[in-house]
Amino acid sequence: MAWTDRDYKKAFTAGHETNLFVAKEIVSWGIWVRCPPLEFASDASKIVEFSRNEKDVETRAGVIEVKGQGREFTGDPASFPYPSQIVDTVESWESKESKPFAYVFVSNKTRQCLVLPTKSRPTWRVERKFDRFKKRSIDFYVVDKGRLCSMEVLRAHLLSVEVDGVDGERTTDMRF
Repeated sequence: MAWTDRDYKKAFTAGHETNLFVAKEIVSWGIWVRCPPLEFASDASKIVEFSRNEKDVETRAGVIEVKGQGREFTGDPASFPYPSQIVDTVESWESKESKPFAYVFVSNKTRQCLVLPTKSRPTWRVERKFDRFKKRSIDFYVVDKGRLCSMEVLRAHLLSVEVDGVDGERTTDMRF
C-alpha cells in the first residue's frame, strides 16, 4: 500500500499538534516562540520541496525540529530504554534550507520530551530502516542515546539566548 494523501495529511496534522505541545512548553518558560500554521504540500510530488523550508518551532535561538514518537520514554535521558535514537531521514536533514539547532523528541505515550542538540551531528551515523508509513526502506540518521539531553538543558539555553539576544546577539551553540 502506497503513502496516500490522506496518510500524509494525517501525519502532518499529528506532527503539528506535537509542535504546538512543545511550543506551549517553551512559552511557559517565558520564552518567545513561533509555531507556524499548519500547511500541506500541494501534492505528493512536492512534499520534499515543501519540507525543505518547513519550520516546526521557531525561537530566537533558531529552529527546533519536533518529532513525535510512538516509543515510550521519560524526560530523563539516563533512563532512555533504547540504545539509540532515530534523528531524521538523511534526505530530510540534507535538504533543509535552515538546519535546526535542536531536535525535540516527544513520546506520544508519556508526553515526555528529550532533546538532541544538532551540534552532535558529527556523531550521527546512517542506518537503513524500513519506514512503515512510506512502506519502503530509507536511510536515517541515528545517534547513540548518550547524546540526548533533558528539556532543562534546552530551557537553560533558550533563556540564555533571551538574555543575550537583547542587544541583537544570537547564538545557536547549545551549551552543556
